[in-house]
Amino acid sequence: MLLVEGLPVMYVEMAIGQYFRGGSIVSWQKIHPSLKGVGLCCVVISSFLCIYYVMVIAWILNYLWVSMRTTPPYANCDYTDDVCCTHDKTLYYWYAVVLKATPSIEDAGNGPSWHLVIFLILAWIVTYLCVFQGVKSTGKAAYFAATFPYICLVILLIRGVTLPGADIGLKALFTPKWERLADPRVWISAATQTFFSLSLGFGALVAFASFMPYKNNITKDSILVATVNSFTSVLAGMCIYSILGFRSLMNNVDIEDVSAGTGLTFVAITEAVTQMAGTPFFAFVFFFMLFNLGISSQFGTLAGLVTPLYNDLRLFGKARKELCVAVLAIGFLLIGLLFTPGNGEYILQLFDNFPVTMPLLVVGITEIVATGWIFGIENFDAAIQDMTGAPCPLYFKICIKYISPAVMLVLLCWLLIYSIINVDTYGAFVNCNPDDVLNNRTVTLQWTKSCWVGSSSGRSHDLCMRVSHSSIRGMETHDMGGDQAALAGRREYVIGESPKHGVRADDVKVNYAAHDDGNVYDAPI
Repeated sequence: MLLVEGLPVMYVEMAIGQYFRGGSIVSWQKIHPSLKGVGLCCVVISSFLCIYYVMVIAWILNYLWVSMRTTPPYANCDYTDDVCCTHDKTLYYWYAVVLKATPSIEDAGNGPSWHLVIFLILAWIVTYLCVFQGVKSTGKAAYFAATFPYICLVILLIRGVTLPGADIGLKALFTPKWERLADPRVWISAATQTFFSLSLGFGALVAFASFMPYKNNITKDSILVATVNSFTSVLAGMCIYSILGFRSLMNNVDIEDVSAGTGLTFVAITEAVTQMAGTPFFAFVFFFMLFNLGISSQFGTLAGLVTPLYNDLRLFGKARKELCVAVLAIGFLLIGLLFTPGNGEYILQLFDNFPVTMPLLVVGITEIVATGWIFGIENFDAAIQDMTGAPCPLYFKICIKYISPAVMLVLLCWLLIYSIINVDTYGAFVNCNPDDVLNNRTVTLQWTKSCWVGSSSGRSHDLCMRVSHSSIRGMETHDMGGDQAALAGRREYVIGESPKHGVRADDVKVNYAAHDDGNVYDAPI
């Protein structure tokens, strides 16, 4: 994906920005007036990312703050009497303490969590200070935010590879699973990850490239940036997987069963860090590294957004750029308050999955087609030669005109089909049954026209019928089959329908949480 999608799109964005000397709107508009929409789309995508990504930074700041204590609260249960905490400390702290998570997206709980509001404001203050003076302040901040994480990565990697079980994680990282290549979702995930990793489609690369010297060697820069980015990804992967291997050994769980998404960082990795000697130090290093990586991505995206709004559209007239950045930061902060109630993390999942992923592919395809077929590969080659003194490499010409648009178009079609035939899901936390702390698990709830369906720890359970040889409110139930049968094909029942053996679908409540021992038990009523 890097070779046929990431690198060509990156090369195009940097070259277009440097050649036309403008933000995403002006640069594409100079190729053809109708391509102004590409720049506007970049602005919208960047706005969505700025709104929700800073909430992740706020969560990191929360963990960074408590990691300064001698014993971080996620390492023990001294702060609570809830028996659920004793089973899974880091999971309980993440969902019950930090997020104050509710069982569903419709339930906002008691409103905004004020500690998250404070950290969100602090995250926006730091972002503003990095961006308010434009390239001058952004460049200074980037020197530290982009280089210091490497020091943290090296520290964590040295510690990680010396932990028992590190070989388990590294083997899982570097052992290919060739059968997964037949799964279109793997290719879609790889494509979207490439876009996020290289900041493609957001307009930030176009904006930053416009400030580069006109005679800058854009070919060398794009190859260098893509190579360093790939090296960093491998280095970070080795660091994370060595720690996950340690966690796998200590907890006697399969490394494939680790949490995904936010759970990977704030539950799985955090739990592994609590089992290391010198927990406060390594926890601080880990979260400070994440903070630097997060804030550099945030202010980079915001700076790429400010350039087209301030320079291209003249949206703020003759007002100072500091005021423009302040207005955007305050507006995005107010919208970001959506992520601070108990259902905020679920709303953030929607922001992460829908307004950004597919539009990025659409923007990428449009940029490549516009460059190779509207601007013309001959004109693009002449522009590269004018800027660098050397012609555009043949590899880039072939990719830009033929290979990259074909590959991304196939991926976009796959993504559209997958989105149509699959039900939208979000991960929800339902705490545990206080009478049985083994229930402390997260489930994935998915809304269909028939019922809610839940999955936990890689297993799938139909909430409308998945109970086993026991009773609910005195009614006998029937085992609907093992976990593999549930994964192979679920039966769904309309809410209120009475399936065989007299069990009503709405008798099994949404606050179901699966055990982790492979068996299926009664849902708590």
